[in-house]
Amino acid sequence: MIVFRVVGLGVFLAITASPAFAVEPARHTVDWYRTHQLARESVLRTCQNDHTHDDAADCRNATSAAHGAVADSLATTGGTDREADPAYYEHDAGMIAMMLSMCANGGVPQSWCSAARTASKNLPR
Repeated sequence: MIVFRVVGLGVFLAITASPAFAVEPARHTVDWYRTHQLARESVLRTCQNDHTHDDAADCRNATSAAHGAVADSLATTGGTDREADPAYYEHDAGMIAMMLSMCANGGVPQSWCSAARTASKNLPR
C-alpha cells in the first residue's frame, strides 16, 4: 500500500512540475496593451490564429485592452455606445452570454455589463 502511495505521489509531482502545466506570466498589462495598439494587434492576430493560446495571459490582457480601447474611442469621438443599451442585445442569448463572459474577465465598460445583465433578465423563459 505504501509503495502505491509513493509512486502515486511521484507521478503527481512529475505532472505538476511539468513545463506543460506552468503558467507563463503576461509580458504586459491590460493598461500597457491599451496604449500600444500595434503590439496589441500583433498579439491578437497570434491569439486568434491559434486558439491553443486562448488561456495565455497576454492573449487575455490584449483582448481586454482591445475592448477598453473601443470604449475609449467612443468616449473621445462622441460615438454612440450601443453596447450600453439593453436593446442592442435584443433577444440574442449568444451575444448576451459572450458579453457577460467578457465582463467576468474584465476590460469592458461596466455600462456594457449592466446592459447585458438587463437584457439577460428580459430573455423569454
